[in-house]
Amino acid sequence: MDPTRPFPAVPPAIAARYDAAFREVRSGFFRWSILSVNDTNSLVDAISPARFAVDERLPYWADLWCSSVTLAGDLRARPAMAGMRVLELGCGLGLAGIAAAQAGGAVTLTDYEEDALLFARCNVQANLTLEEQARVKIMPMDWRTTGGDATYDLVIGADIVYERVNFPPILSLLRRAVRPGGVVLIADPDRSLGRDFLREAGENGFHVTSRRSREEHGGRTTNVVISELKAPAS
Repeated sequence: MDPTRPFPAVPPAIAARYDAAFREVRSGFFRWSILSVNDTNSLVDAISPARFAVDERLPYWADLWCSSVTLAGDLRARPAMAGMRVLELGCGLGLAGIAAAQAGGAVTLTDYEEDALLFARCNVQANLTLEEQARVKIMPMDWRTTGGDATYDLVIGADIVYERVNFPPILSLLRRAVRPGGVVLIADPDRSLGRDFLREAGENGFHVTSRRSREEHGGRTTNVVISELKAPAS
């Protein structure tokens, strides 16, 4: 993000449906201009009981979670990411994947929610050069049903292990999607469920190491755990 450049205009297709605005987001020395919804509670209030009953879908994608900010800063600072194939699960507004692309990765941003991908595409265009944008793909993905043969050097996710029911499909996807010896980076606000997921990942053959970081975001300081899950070499 160029600090001298004004925020972009909100695209009409988004402004017609959402009360949204660009905001500056920081992690360490790094800054981004991220389009997000002004009041995510209004999105929750607008969900009808009938729609919620179908899939218990809540607009988690519309929040910029502290874990995503921490993961973005970590990725942006990483050396030797040029040419790495990166998959982001549950990209939401796209921040972590954007940081991975800025660091040199060839990034595929995925989310279950089509509107999340709409915002993510806008944020990609607002923050990446044309050369960096050429290395980014954006596509829908439901990790409960997805197949495909693509493998990646690095899979990333922020705040994606908040429901135990998602553990089996996520672990199944990771076993298929991470190349032998590849790495998964998971950022989580030190929830007990997150620790349970890491334990299950270890039981599924991943070598797990974690470190804690303190992130200031939205006027609050949060403890975020960034965990590296290394896949078996063969």
